[in-house]
Amino acid sequence: MFGKRRMLLPLIALMIVVIAAGCSNGKAPKEAVQSALENSVDMKSYTFSADMQLTELELPPSAMGGGDQQAAAMIDTFKNAKLSMTGVYEADPMRMEMVMNIEVPGDMAFSLNVPFIMTEEKMYVKIPQTPMLPLGELAGKFVEVDLQELAAEAGTEMPTLNMDTQRQMSQDILNIFVKHFDEETYFTELKEGDVTLPEGVDPDQIVKFSVTQDNFDQMVMTLVQNVAPEVIDLFRDNAEYREALALQESDLEEAQAELNSLEEGELQTELDKMKESVTINELSMIGAIADDYMVYQQVNANLDVTQEGETAKIGLTINGQYDNINEDVEFTQDIPTDAIPFDELGMGTGMMAPM
Repeated sequence: MFGKRRMLLPLIALMIVVIAAGCSNGKAPKEAVQSALENSVDMKSYTFSADMQLTELELPPSAMGGGDQQAAAMIDTFKNAKLSMTGVYEADPMRMEMVMNIEVPGDMAFSLNVPFIMTEEKMYVKIPQTPMLPLGELAGKFVEVDLQELAAEAGTEMPTLNMDTQRQMSQDILNIFVKHFDEETYFTELKEGDVTLPEGVDPDQIVKFSVTQDNFDQMVMTLVQNVAPEVIDLFRDNAEYREALALQESDLEEAQAELNSLEEGELQTELDKMKESVTINELSMIGAIADDYMVYQQVNANLDVTQEGETAKIGLTINGQYDNINEDVEFTQDIPTDAIPFDELGMGTGMMAPM
């Protein structure tokens, strides 16, 4: 529907991703969100955890092979699968470690753990040990990825991984967003009893940011007409932000041209068409802040999509939590000294166990 808006849509998606609906100490929602994000830029260390899970997945018969039982079983498997991660971050010297876990239940149940380690210059990924994909002597070893070297060999530019720049950029985009969005329309202050919080999370204040079927048009119009032009100017004026996302000035000029070509009537027509096939049951972000830091986030999405008289339902929940902010943190894994360079990985495939 918006296929011709190639540069515009990623910018809108970026703006939505960095919305962190949180607050603290009885401040008005907008003020609280901005204050929390300003403090988050200065976080020197923390531990974190996150998980993502489908809460609903119903596909029409045409997408299920006409009622095929194997397809239905596969859908149930995906519906009950869970992705989670835990990690540690320290700003100076920059280091982050994370363990990603994938759990798939059912007749072919399996669990997959993939550890990551990242520094300013390199990333290390541990090859998992799993009977689903026997990798012989490679299993359990770390692969060393020099991102800049990899990008140079591919003739492309790799986005920088400066976490301070990433956080400051997110804060600046959020400030632009908050400035243009009406508090009464989108923000609601919650009580602790209104949302289930993880054990140990004791917020000073909780705020919910909601997009509904009724305010969706207004949100998109505000993004396109007010927020997007300022975000483009932000990137145009900040070389570090452009480098962080590997953006060229020509990309920004193209995005600006697409914005300029949009007419309000044309955009409204496209929105009306989309709302005929998409129903927003829920699209919300909840943020909880303690001591002026965002300590917990929850994203809930539930949509109905109708095509040719058939309706698919999809629901998704994402949770994220920060702990031990600005405290001494411990890393559980050492930087590997025997990691396999990425460009030598292909040589190791001969060590793989037979399938």
